[in-house]
Amino acid sequence: MKYLKKIIAVVLAAGMIISNAPVAGSAANQNSRASKRTYNWYDKCADDIDENYTYEGSDLGIEATEDYTTFKIWAPSATYIKVNIYRKGVNDDDESSKVGSFTLEKMFANGNRDVWTGVWTLTLIGDWRGFYYNYTISTTNITGAHDTKYQVADPYSVAVSADGKRSYITDPDMVSPDGWENDKHIYVDTAKANNVYKVSIKDFSTDTSSGTTSNGKYSAFTEKGATVNNAGELSSGIDYLKELGVTTVQLAPFSDYASDDEYVVANFNAPEPDYASDASNSEAIIKECKAMIQALHNAGISVVMEMPYTHTVTPTESVFEKVVPGYYYRHNTNGTYYTTTDYDNECATERAMYRKYVENSMKYWAEVYHIDGFSIDLVDCFDTKAYHSRLDKWLDEVKENVAKTDPRLVIWGDNYTKTDRQNKTSIYDNIISSINGSTYGARNEKAIKMYKQQAAMKYATPGILYMDAGEEMCSSVEGTTQQDKSVLEWQKCIDYTDVVSYYRGLMDIRKAFSPLADSQNISNNKEAYVLTNTTEGEWSTMAVLNNDTADDKEIAIPASREAADWVIIANGESAGLVSLGEVSGSTVKVPAYTTMILVDKESSLQVSVPEEKGRVIIDYLRTDGYGNSSFETPLRESITLYGTVGTGFVVPQNLNISSYYDLINAEYGKKGIFESGTIRLRYYYSAKYKPDRLVDGIINDGHYCEEVRFKVTDPAYTEVRVDDKKLTPDSNGYYTVSYADKEQTIKLIDNNGCNVQLYIKVLENHIPNNNDCTKDSVCTICGKVFPAQTSHKYSDSWSKDDTYHWKVCENDGCEVTSTKTEHSGTDDGDCTTPVICECGQIVTAAKAEHTYGEWKSNGDGTHTRKCTIQGCTAEETKDCEGGEATCTKKAVCTYCNSEYGALNPSNHSGSVEWVQTEGTHQKKYECCGAEYEAVESHKWENGHCSVCGYGCEHTGGEATCTEKAVCAICKLPYGKVDANNHTGTEEYIKTSTTHEKKYTCCGKVTLVKENHKWKDGVCEICDYKCVHTGGEANCTSGAICENCGMEYTDKEPSKHTGNPEWGRPKIHTRKPMIVVA
Repeated sequence: MKYLKKIIAVVLAAGMIISNAPVAGSAANQNSRASKRTYNWYDKCADDIDENYTYEGSDLGIEATEDYTTFKIWAPSATYIKVNIYRKGVNDDDESSKVGSFTLEKMFANGNRDVWTGVWTLTLIGDWRGFYYNYTISTTNITGAHDTKYQVADPYSVAVSADGKRSYITDPDMVSPDGWENDKHIYVDTAKANNVYKVSIKDFSTDTSSGTTSNGKYSAFTEKGATVNNAGELSSGIDYLKELGVTTVQLAPFSDYASDDEYVVANFNAPEPDYASDASNSEAIIKECKAMIQALHNAGISVVMEMPYTHTVTPTESVFEKVVPGYYYRHNTNGTYYTTTDYDNECATERAMYRKYVENSMKYWAEVYHIDGFSIDLVDCFDTKAYHSRLDKWLDEVKENVAKTDPRLVIWGDNYTKTDRQNKTSIYDNIISSINGSTYGARNEKAIKMYKQQAAMKYATPGILYMDAGEEMCSSVEGTTQQDKSVLEWQKCIDYTDVVSYYRGLMDIRKAFSPLADSQNISNNKEAYVLTNTTEGEWSTMAVLNNDTADDKEIAIPASREAADWVIIANGESAGLVSLGEVSGSTVKVPAYTTMILVDKESSLQVSVPEEKGRVIIDYLRTDGYGNSSFETPLRESITLYGTVGTGFVVPQNLNISSYYDLINAEYGKKGIFESGTIRLRYYYSAKYKPDRLVDGIINDGHYCEEVRFKVTDPAYTEVRVDDKKLTPDSNGYYTVSYADKEQTIKLIDNNGCNVQLYIKVLENHIPNNNDCTKDSVCTICGKVFPAQTSHKYSDSWSKDDTYHWKVCENDGCEVTSTKTEHSGTDDGDCTTPVICECGQIVTAAKAEHTYGEWKSNGDGTHTRKCTIQGCTAEETKDCEGGEATCTKKAVCTYCNSEYGALNPSNHSGSVEWVQTEGTHQKKYECCGAEYEAVESHKWENGHCSVCGYGCEHTGGEATCTEKAVCAICKLPYGKVDANNHTGTEEYIKTSTTHEKKYTCCGKVTLVKENHKWKDGVCEICDYKCVHTGGEANCTSGAICENCGMEYTDKEPSKHTGNPEWGRPKIHTRKPMIVVA
């Protein structure tokens, strides 16, 4: 075992030295970054360490109390470790603040010195909190001839010095802002549609217009009441996030990072010092970081922390590489660091102790800082593909282990590389580029319309929604430095306040409709789809209609909700929980560059709209001067602001209204407070000069015949639309406008979306000054000359009115007609065919169908009905039908109500009943008496038939003194016993002294018990012979029986009954006695 440990230490030390070679081995396929390395010697050595030194404890790092501080560090390849204690966090080269150094000892498993855990430990008695420390670690080099020493911060640091080089001794549980004990997790509710706002701490408030005092710091999130530019109008900071509708903030990494890149982390478990008000005050760093999270929780916002667990600072500067060389990073076979990304390393998540590090890190942030979830940077690098085949899903293992502690934490990730972030673009910039718009970042009305269309489609797509901070403000990154690409420019909150309002409404919609939380595949039809809902108190159905084209479009709602009534909650200008109007039917006209969101009207009436939401609509009108409403037309689409009642709004002042117009009047000013309901503001503009100078071929308010062609003379205007339909010029640059039955609006639009409007009317035909073509005439509109014709040219088709028909001359401008003739036609006697005149006019309209009278029976199983319309001779005969024949009655026709057909002997109208006799039963139909079942004998049980229930009327049999009579039919005893009908005989019952007489069958007594009447020891009545007993024989009498009084023995001479007495001797004559001597 000791020999194996020595080998491992040597090999890992070798890995560290070789790793100074350049980075190599990037994967070719950047879309799937799961490691596919060839298993090499580094992997073998690391596997041996995992097998022998995996430490199962979760107490690595320090435990600091007022009585002691314990240091624990996992370093199985180290040969010597000591901890250096400092009074200051400054990395002073002379170590003037150094208190002392103390050697750590190996920690053995359960006191068994043959089983080392790979952990070194030391406990210092006393209160060491507030001091800084680092480790001096010796590792064996490749030859084993000498030790290489490193000074390194603790990989398990919970706080660090300003430069991250020294760790800080503290108990982070004891360092908290006021009220921290009441702070609770705001877990991401995956059952609701979440709006995840991705932002970094420094970018959130670095901009001076943020209105916060703690620019770029943790504390900026704690400042309530901040407003943009400190103007007191529009909320900024955390109030802004809450009002916007953000449910989750995903913060870019704020662990201690080593450079200007938050994604290059040095110490994963220590908050970044530079985000604190004092980077040198380690406890202030912890406290202010917690206060930020506490403030977000108080605003009802979940906090997800981005963590780049898949890579770190360059390995030669990494605490991991210095503590266990070669273990924490992936290597190529030649010793260089392996990577599939544009970072110079990948952390070896396949190593057991690194996965435990990640798990414990997540648990630490969740427990100590109340973080609600984690987003893993370059998440695909977390898993590995062993031997180019099996995919080892290490992240799933980490999720499962973290869930054992807190299953409500969310863990997700992305795959943005360093290059992705450096080349970051914005949605708004991409749209500006696609339309060849103006300066990046400048307001462009066409781009904004397209922007809202894409935003609505994104926010109406089911699943978790991620948005970069500033997206709702039309953020622009073109022309900015790398450092400024993600900075939130708060002035844009004013410049694009209508877009911010639009996003605010979209977020409200997402939170109000639960199905938007569940990822669903809608890729097959992104033009229209329907989402259904069963959540009580929410809309039942939502329809999303997407028009990403430059023209209006009729879009059909999917058939699942065909022909329903709908309420519009989002269109091209506004979004939110307030109705924007209603539409009906299965097809809806959706304007150009618009995503429309509808909810079914039926359920919308049941869903309450929050009263705290209000709207402001700003109309931009062209007028003939100073608010005169005699001529008002929209100059551009209205702008809608949407917000919480009582909060401020500002009208954007950077709208691109063409310089062709001057603002002459503005109702209600430029700012205000949202009220319940809708506020309407109006801005009036008038033209500086006639728009005719911008075009050639038409004039404003001009009238034209049939069609008109014109050309735009000002190159600033690159797009022409007629009634919002885009026109395409011909090869010479001319546009053509054709006839319409109304005045047409021509818009000349520049690259900024600004427009100038002209109004023309194109007539269908010329209007000559003479309506007879046989005379010379001139068009009063365009001046076209029409020479006189020799004769009229009547049309082949008829003209007509309700009474007459005629033909019209087809020559231009001629209104002469042929003689008018009254309509007439032939009636064919069928009211469902029309009477049509030769001109096509319907004289008598056809009925949709005949109006038939009642059906009349023909007595032969058929019936007939006739049309009741006057003059119509139509009739129809059909077979009778309906009704149902039974065994006793014929069927009655449903239509003529007459009997027809034959009886149906198998269709009985009556019920089945039992027909019963004394010994049998049978089922028959009561209606016709037909047999249902054959006759059969009763099956008797307890006097009743068990089949039909017939009760037997008993008869026959003979009752005796002990049994009832037995029925001759059902064999059941019935009636009563006959006490006088005995089946037995009379017999005496005798004892030694008595006798009585009874029947043997029922025990009836015929002679009452009495004493024997004895005579000579025998009863004279029953002949009982006494069994003598008792008495005593004596000299005078034998024994006398106690029962019968009869002397039944001989006398006993030896037993005397008298007393001896003296008396005269009697003379006896005796024989002589012979005495034998």
